[in-house]
Amino acid sequence: MTVKEFALRQLHWLVRKDPWVREIFLAAGVTLDEMAERILAIWNGDDFARLTEAQAAYYEGLLGLETDPEIPLADRRAAIQAAWNRGQTPSLLSIQGVCDAWEEGGILVSYADGVLTLTFQGNVGVPANLDALKAAIEATAPAHLVVDYDFRFLLIREVHGVMTLAELDAEPLNHFAS
Repeated sequence: MTVKEFALRQLHWLVRKDPWVREIFLAAGVTLDEMAERILAIWNGDDFARLTEAQAAYYEGLLGLETDPEIPLADRRAAIQAAWNRGQTPSLLSIQGVCDAWEEGGILVSYADGVLTLTFQGNVGVPANLDALKAAIEATAPAHLVVDYDFRFLLIREVHGVMTLAELDAEPLNHFAS
C-alpha cells in the first residue's frame, strides 16, 4: 500500500472521492513514497554506507558532527553511523554497533567488573582513526564505566622463524608491543 492510498483511507469517504483531493494526493503521493523509502532505509541503518559527500555533510549537521572535507568519506560515513547508533539506549549491542561502524567485525566488545573492554581483532597496531572511535565510544558508553582498549600487536610466534630480516625491518615499530 502506498503512502497516498494510506493517507486517503484516513479521510472521510466523501472527501476521498473529491477530484481535487485526489489530484493533491496524486501529486504528493510520489514524493511521500520516496520519503517513506528513505525513512525506512535510515531506520534500518542500511543507508549510511552509500552517502554522498553532500549527504554526509547534511547528516553531520543534523548529528552535531564536525564537517571536515579533509577526512576521507569512508571515515565520515563511519562517524555518522556511530553517531546514529549511539542515539540508542546504551547497551553492549549498541556499543558493538558503534565499533562495527568503524571496523566491521574487527573489534570485540566485552564487559566485566565495571570495565568495558574493546579488543581489536584485525589489523596490527594502533588504528589511525582511534581518536574518532574514542570520541564515539565516550559519547555512547555510560560515564561511570572504565573503557579499556586492547590492541593487537605482533607476537614472537608471528615473527620468529616466520619473517625474514627484510620483512621484519619493513614492519613499523608501532606493530610491536613496547
